[in-house]
Amino acid sequence: MSINKEIDKNFDSSFSWKEMIPSTIYGLLIIVQLVMVFFYYNFYRITLLTWIGWLLLALFFIIGSLPRIVFKKEGKPEKGKNFLSTTMLVETGIYSIVRHPYWLSWILLSLSLSFLSQYWVIVLFGIISSIIIYLETYHLDKRLIKKFGENYNIYKKKVPRLNFIIGLIKHLTKRKSRG
Repeated sequence: MSINKEIDKNFDSSFSWKEMIPSTIYGLLIIVQLVMVFFYYNFYRITLLTWIGWLLLALFFIIGSLPRIVFKKEGKPEKGKNFLSTTMLVETGIYSIVRHPYWLSWILLSLSLSFLSQYWVIVLFGIISSIIIYLETYHLDKRLIKKFGENYNIYKKKVPRLNFIIGLIKHLTKRKSRG
């Protein structure tokens, strides 16, 4: 049996309608945030918060694009399939800092829109969508344990789920100790 068929056997890629509810909710919340930020941009005119929002938006684009690059190179996705359909556990690049950079980028987008607008409804939607996304990463970890087995459990112990700062400190400390 090929490695791809073995992975497919151990990893059910179909989602039930119940699993689609949270992603639908956070997706709609982010869309509403995007639309509302045009009407409530810099609502309280706090320039520092606006600059933080722009910085977080830049991080959204940077961190959000890295998984595509790393997965295409290291994940060995099947031909004709999405870059997320990896056949190998990737532990390099951004994945040596956080386990779910793609989802971290969506939290950063939601937070950036909150800072850019400074309007209470957008901030509330940002908090709710960020919590939902964070909770979704727990389910993703379970699915990845099914897909990659004990190797993923070992990886989980080394790399934080979404905490970029702790992940970066661990990564730099590990590199420094190697020499």
